[in-house]
Amino acid sequence: MDTDSKSKPLHENLDTTFVNLWSLLRSLTQKGFIGRVHVEADDYSADVFLNGSASPLVHEIDRAAGTETLEEAALHRLVLRAREAPGTISIFEGADEAAAIPTLASKSETPADDAPPSADHSDQVSAAPVTLEQSAISDNPSVAATESPQIYEEPQTLEEPAPVIYPAGSYNDWPAILATTGELIGAIEHGVNASGADFESLFTNARVELADDYSFLDPFAHAFVYGSGVATLDHPPAVKIFVSALSEALRRTIDHAAAGERARRIRERVALEMLVVARKHSEVLERSGLQAQLDRIAGTRVM
Repeated sequence: MDTDSKSKPLHENLDTTFVNLWSLLRSLTQKGFIGRVHVEADDYSADVFLNGSASPLVHEIDRAAGTETLEEAALHRLVLRAREAPGTISIFEGADEAAAIPTLASKSETPADDAPPSADHSDQVSAAPVTLEQSAISDNPSVAATESPQIYEEPQTLEEPAPVIYPAGSYNDWPAILATTGELIGAIEHGVNASGADFESLFTNARVELADDYSFLDPFAHAFVYGSGVATLDHPPAVKIFVSALSEALRRTIDHAAAGERARRIRERVALEMLVVARKHSEVLERSGLQAQLDRIAGTRVM
C-alpha cells in the first residue's frame, strides 16, 4: 500500500528490534494522530489506520498463509509479530492515509486458530478488539517505544499498597496460588481447545508422564484436581516444586497441541489467553515463581 501513498512518511523504516510498536501506536493515538502506520516483515505486512478510534482498523496481509484481513482484532497478532520477528515501521500522516479501503472488509478471513467464540464468556477476551487508550505515555514516541507492550491492562488505582517482601521460597499463600493456577490452566485450556486439540487428554497424558517424579500430579491419585478453571491440591509440596512440576506439565501439553504448520499461531493464541491472567494476577505469579515460567510454558513470549 506504500507504493500508492501520496504522503511523505514522517518516519521511515524504523527497526522493530528497537521500536516498541504497541507503545508507539498508543502514544500516537493519545496525541490524536490521524494517519497510517505501516509494518513490513518477511512474507507479512500490515497497515494500522489511526483515525481517532481507540480500536483502530488493521489491514493485515500474511503472504505465507495466503490470508488478508481488515479488522480491529488483527491488532494483537500484529503486535506479537512485531515483537518476535524483525521488520520495519513507517508512519504516514493525513486523513487520506487514515481512510481504510472499505471493500477490503469483504476479503477478511478468520484464521483457523481463531475459532468463532462459543457461549463461554472467556471467548469474549480473545475476540474483543484491542484498545489503545490504556495509560499515560511519554510525549516522545521514540522514547515511549522502548516500553513493554501491554495488550490487556487492569484499571489502575490512584493509591497502591506498599509491596510485601517475601524471602525466596517463603511465599505459601496456597489459596491465592491455587486460584491463580486454576485461571492460568483455564486460559491455556481455552487456547488449546480453540485450536482444535483436546486439552484434557493432553494435560492428563503430561501429568502421567511426570507422575514418577511428582506424585501429586498423578491424575489417579486425585491429589491435584483441575476442572473448569478451578484447581485444588491436597498436602501441597514446596511452592518451587509445585511450580516446576506444573509448568513442565503445561509446557508438554502445549508442545503436543502446537504441531504442524499452525504451531506458531497456536502458541500465539495460547500466549494471548495467558496474558490476561498474567496481568490480572502478576503479584501472585511473581511471588510464587510462575511468572518466570510463562514464556517457557507457551513456547513464545507472553509478557
